[in-house]
Amino acid sequence: MITHRDFSDFSVKNETWLLLFLGVLVFLLYSSTLTGPFIFDDRPNIQENPKIQLHRLSLDGLVKAGFESPANRRPVANISFALNFFFHRFNVVGYHFVNILVHILNIFLLYFLAKTTLNSPALRWRYDPVSLAWIPFFSAFIWGLHPLQTQSVSYIVQRMNSLATLFYILSILLYAKGRLTHNAQSRRWLLAGCAASGILAVGSKEIAATLPFFIILYEWCFLQDSDHLRFKNKILVLIGAVLFLIILTLMYLGTAPMDLILAAYTDRDHTAGQRVLTEFRVVIFYISLILWPHPSRLNLDHDFLISTSLIDPITTLFSLTAIVGAVGAAVYLVKKAPLISFCILWFFGNLVLESSVIGLETIFEHRTYLPSMMLILMLVSLAFAVIKPKWLCAALLSILIIAASIGTYERNKVWTSAVALWQDCVSKSPRKARPYNNLGVALATAGQVEAAYEKYHIALKIKPDYALAHYNLGYTLARQGNLDKGLFHLNESLRLDPNNKEVHNDLGVALIMQGRHDEAIYHLKEALQINPDYIRAHNNLGIALGRENNLTEAVYHYKEALRLDPEYAEAHNNLGHALQRQGKFKAAHHHFGEALRIDPNYTAARKNFTDNQQSLK
Repeated sequence: MITHRDFSDFSVKNETWLLLFLGVLVFLLYSSTLTGPFIFDDRPNIQENPKIQLHRLSLDGLVKAGFESPANRRPVANISFALNFFFHRFNVVGYHFVNILVHILNIFLLYFLAKTTLNSPALRWRYDPVSLAWIPFFSAFIWGLHPLQTQSVSYIVQRMNSLATLFYILSILLYAKGRLTHNAQSRRWLLAGCAASGILAVGSKEIAATLPFFIILYEWCFLQDSDHLRFKNKILVLIGAVLFLIILTLMYLGTAPMDLILAAYTDRDHTAGQRVLTEFRVVIFYISLILWPHPSRLNLDHDFLISTSLIDPITTLFSLTAIVGAVGAAVYLVKKAPLISFCILWFFGNLVLESSVIGLETIFEHRTYLPSMMLILMLVSLAFAVIKPKWLCAALLSILIIAASIGTYERNKVWTSAVALWQDCVSKSPRKARPYNNLGVALATAGQVEAAYEKYHIALKIKPDYALAHYNLGYTLARQGNLDKGLFHLNESLRLDPNNKEVHNDLGVALIMQGRHDEAIYHLKEALQINPDYIRAHNNLGIALGRENNLTEAVYHYKEALRLDPEYAEAHNNLGHALQRQGKFKAAHHHFGEALRIDPNYTAARKNFTDNQQSLK
């Protein structure tokens, strides 16, 4: 327990123990999510991404995982998922453990960046020793334990977001250390580390494109009074930052960025202009969640009303006015209160990419992960400036930390199962189709098929042209043996979304079950036309071709499936069966054995293995 005397007499020993305590507390609060399943975007980026499925470590495999995955502009995050797969396959515990570890590292980095910033030439004379010691700690505690961060930590795929934040903060910290050191060699190494971390940040997620501008702003706000190394050639650095942003824009959006941006709205129910107007209200909503993050307000899939004009709803105009006023105040205060100015500009500046014209989803809480860091630092520093005496401020902030911890613990309960998560979303977004559809998938996976049907129908009642709900309903019906109704909904899904490889694949499977092999082959080939590396389509096409006695092509597609995933037990068994029919009993024996090695409880493979042994005698 920290006493009043300890509060005034801070030491490195206190620092180490408090950081360790914070790390352990964060791990305990998130430990309930360690067995939480893959959900939502985890599926395309991890579960169904063959590129991250490394069965042996190799440079070529890591490069393919990084740059040939669906999110191929985020190679650093993709490689981290590939390493998780190599060590843990699809055991979610390993993935969640890494996410929690990244979050703890981000908390530590925030602490050290806040400490370095407060001790910078522009600020150290503005704060007393107690404030200099404790503001970084309370900022790190409150940010790290804040319930709003649960989406970035407990949602596995959002490691993209937290990794980008880690390298982003590390880059700025290394820059600050490099600028403040008197040792020329150390400075070169620190600035090189700054550049390397910046590259890794951009390689984790595109939000890091703002990094050069915030390094410039950091220099402007906090380091201009440094005696031993004044910042020179500001114009050249600014030009370099602009060029960096232009290069990133060309990399990600091509030479016709507006065409690509507008193309993203073809499947949206709002325009680019309406999205921009809506984002003013979204940003204010984010601030409200930072200030009042009660679990009842947190939601993976918010149903947010679209703004159709500045006055519809009128809060659009109010939100725009508030944002312009805040940014204006930040510019005005840059010399008088550089920390407040920097933190305000940091918050809005790090939301600008995802809260702009780019056709992303309107709102996601994980987008506040990086922006909220400095906003919380600002709020804590204001608390120390306003609340007297200091021990009272610390006591109040400690109560806030306890409340945040309880909120995070409660919020993480919904991340323990897919059904709980999507039930939470349905209760908070009852007029939105997607939560019902995803709850249906979760219920069907849990074996509650009748309940799943009900959710799919509600989703289609809300949005009759919802291709994904038609697909999931059709897929579930077909698996239950109701092939006619299943095919109806699968065909509806295909009509609405003709380039969905999964619909083509599952139509193929349903048609095989009906004995309509020619039609099945057509759809499975269409799935492979869309994605030549679609493992399940190769396997299913092999089955359809085998039913038509086209064993040569069937063998080819089974081998393609195994080339993409050598641990695919069903493909080994199917290939063994096809080779057995060709009279190649020794080769068939090998593949039946491989299927049993991968899955010792594979009954069909066990029977085929035994029958094939008789043929070898």
